[in-house]
Amino acid sequence: MSLLTTASLVVTPNGYKEGTLYSVIPSDGSGDMSVTRATTATRVNSAGLVELVPYNQFTWSQNFDNAAWNKTNCSITANNTTAPDGTITADKLILANGQSGSSSDGTGIRQLVDIASGSYTYSIYAKAAEFTTIRFREIQVTGAFLTIDLTNGAITNGGVGQYINPTATLVSNGWYRITFQTPTLTALYKYSVRVSETGNGTSGIFIWGYQAVEGSNALPYQKTETRLNIPRLDYSNGTCPSLLVEPQRTNVLQRSQEFDNGFWTKQEITITANATTAPDGTQTADKATPTTVTGTHQIQTGTLISSTQCAFGVFAKADGYNTIQILDRASAANGARFNILNGTIEQTFGTATATITDFGNGWYRCVVVANTTGVRFYIPTSASNFTGDGTSGIFVWGAQLEVGSYSTSYIPTTSASVTRNADVISKTGISSLIGQTEGTLFAEVDITALQGATARTFIDIGSSGNRVFVGFTSLASNTIRLQIDSGGVIVVDYRAVVSSAGTIKVAAAYKNGNCALYVDGVAGTLVANGAISFTTISNLFLGQTLSSSAILGGGIKAAALWQTRLTNDELATLTTI
Repeated sequence: MSLLTTASLVVTPNGYKEGTLYSVIPSDGSGDMSVTRATTATRVNSAGLVELVPYNQFTWSQNFDNAAWNKTNCSITANNTTAPDGTITADKLILANGQSGSSSDGTGIRQLVDIASGSYTYSIYAKAAEFTTIRFREIQVTGAFLTIDLTNGAITNGGVGQYINPTATLVSNGWYRITFQTPTLTALYKYSVRVSETGNGTSGIFIWGYQAVEGSNALPYQKTETRLNIPRLDYSNGTCPSLLVEPQRTNVLQRSQEFDNGFWTKQEITITANATTAPDGTQTADKATPTTVTGTHQIQTGTLISSTQCAFGVFAKADGYNTIQILDRASAANGARFNILNGTIEQTFGTATATITDFGNGWYRCVVVANTTGVRFYIPTSASNFTGDGTSGIFVWGAQLEVGSYSTSYIPTTSASVTRNADVISKTGISSLIGQTEGTLFAEVDITALQGATARTFIDIGSSGNRVFVGFTSLASNTIRLQIDSGGVIVVDYRAVVSSAGTIKVAAAYKNGNCALYVDGVAGTLVANGAISFTTISNLFLGQTLSSSAILGGGIKAAALWQTRLTNDELATLTTI
């Protein structure tokens, strides 16, 4: 029998919905974790692509009775029939008496979508009721209609150029999934949903699952509510996901994917916009081509922040030239040169540190951490006597400048800086699942980007002054710590040094006079061992402390609790299986 089957709580990056990460054990919902971020964010999906979480741009994507949906000359009857997923969640769109969706007014439902520049794919599920057509109209383009017959899937495209490659696919039980692509959009767009027939106040059609995603692929339907609290299951480091938990960060750059924009100062560089497929799978990566003028070829920002420690990252791909050199804007004393053909760091400068990460298809994310006010990057080097051929260059995408000692997941921007809030993964009021006088904590964590002497939390249980903490300590480099507070005093301190990056397994056991820490099968070293006397322990946080500090900045592959102190042999086994 696996030790995990004896646990009181097991959480893995598995089932989830907005605001919730389901526990594997228990399976009755009592161990489900609360997820709060209150902003969108990105992850790497199972196909290896950078992806917005959620990618569906609509809020309340199947709750058309919600106030997020503007309703004109129509009404919604919620949860009126069986949806394509078998639940009674499909709504009925009813046209008001005497109103027609074929008119040029605003009849129908719509939601304003504030999107970045680019092409999008819209989709919705629709089924005939008393009426048999569904019609779309982009409010800002007069006469541009797309109509689908819900009895046979026939398409009438009266808005060629506004509705690209429309499809109507019969799914099941009379439901069609309708899709179409948009032209390149640069503003707020509202594709209204309506019918062609004249309303009588009771007749209509069934609708479910409206979605808008960037790019030319419809993607599987993704339910949304507020869009802001979906856990990030990240596949950056393999085929099995990690639960990504990161601190609040702000990308202070504007136009993070638009190097042709005036925000970026170009010196003897020509930018070709949307020249190739980006790491998110869309045609949004630009090409930076040095001119034939002999001199320095660079792209740089203005002064964005007071000089402080920052992480600057940009995705780069070779296209004739194989190197990119990133330096501090102010003095150019700190930075690094990257080989983006073989994925290596050729040289670092000054006090900067650097990392390069393979994102597939020739793309690498190049990151420099240094004190800076802004950034500049040279193609292919900073040599002032370099002469380009006017054709060779590199592809660039997704620039990010954030205050901090390490880089975090990509935060897209357009006309202003964007802040991603911290991921808060927690569960309160679960004293029945936590050992009160003895217990065991387990975490499997990807520490690829977590080396150094910075406090990072894996798992923390209890409350202020009475807690069990497991994670990196700031007291020593690359050191995992078991810290137990009792009565506001640190009474137990175990430590274990890790020497390599990658995924590690950590187990910590607590019991008065009998604690232990194991990392990848090896016992830690006792630093302090005092008496434990807890008040009730009822709270659990993953990836941050109970006081919302020491946020992980990485991925958790699994976490578990036991209400008993496992034996040392079991701790060793648990961290090596």
